[in-house]
Amino acid sequence: MVLPQGGGRDRGRHRLVLLALTAITLLSLDLSGFGPIGTAQRWMRDLLHPVAEVTGAVVSPFANAWNAIFDYGDLAAERDQLREDLDDALGAQLAAEAEREAFRRLLEATEITYLPTIPTETASVVRTAVGNFDDHVITIDKGSNHGIRPGMAVVTGAGLVGRVDRVDAITANVQLLSDPNLVIGVRLASTDEVGLGRTIPDDPLTFVIDRGLEWPEGDDQTLFPAIGSVVVTAASSRYPAEIPLGRITDVYLDPENDIAMIVEVELANDVRDLSYVTVLLALGVDQVPMVPTPSTSIPLNIEVPQEPEAGQ
Repeated sequence: MVLPQGGGRDRGRHRLVLLALTAITLLSLDLSGFGPIGTAQRWMRDLLHPVAEVTGAVVSPFANAWNAIFDYGDLAAERDQLREDLDDALGAQLAAEAEREAFRRLLEATEITYLPTIPTETASVVRTAVGNFDDHVITIDKGSNHGIRPGMAVVTGAGLVGRVDRVDAITANVQLLSDPNLVIGVRLASTDEVGLGRTIPDDPLTFVIDRGLEWPEGDDQTLFPAIGSVVVTAASSRYPAEIPLGRITDVYLDPENDIAMIVEVELANDVRDLSYVTVLLALGVDQVPMVPTPSTSIPLNIEVPQEPEAGQ
């Protein structure tokens, strides 16, 4: 007798279907405490475990690919949102640091402790020193409308920056200490001597007092101004007295004049890096003293304002 072709395979499939149905029936029964059923369930789970593992291994890549395809939009949106949040946080941090730096600079320019009785006006630097012809000039955002006049001293909390030069209604130009043509009368705090000085060309941080100081007799070094001591504006200068300039870094004999002393000073302000300044609203004498005089006397070549007589 000839069996129908494929009959063996059909009977195998029937047995597999029957086994699967039996397994489902046994696994779905929930007969608590019924020993034979529990044993059959365990036996059936053990029997189908290899099949489940193989099926999972086969199906898993397709499931992962399916999820990756259909969840990609959500993942991309989350990534973009996280990136945006990170950029916002970084931007906020940088802005906060910039604000702190600006506030620090503002405090440095406005905390004037050395001349508390003189009114002041704080201004922002709107144009820094540029070019070959005005590299010692900055522009500030305050002018005659704010009480600023030519010749007024410009300072920060550290000390002198320069002097007001040209004034418009809402802006003003400031001649900086870095200009070697700006001669300033100064007083040495450690010896109370006065002299005249200016910055060294191409070195805006070094101020040299090269007029008015005499070398001590007998080279008595105890009479030298102390290294590290403070230098301030003198009462005989064109500015209010006692404005700090910096500290002494070196003292030596003038090579061209064996009785004169040269004193080098490191300026307290770096005029190349200014954001805010303060103008002292006090008019000084607009002439440069040619010969330094003691800080308690009046220089002969400077005009002293006189009180007007009655009827004038």
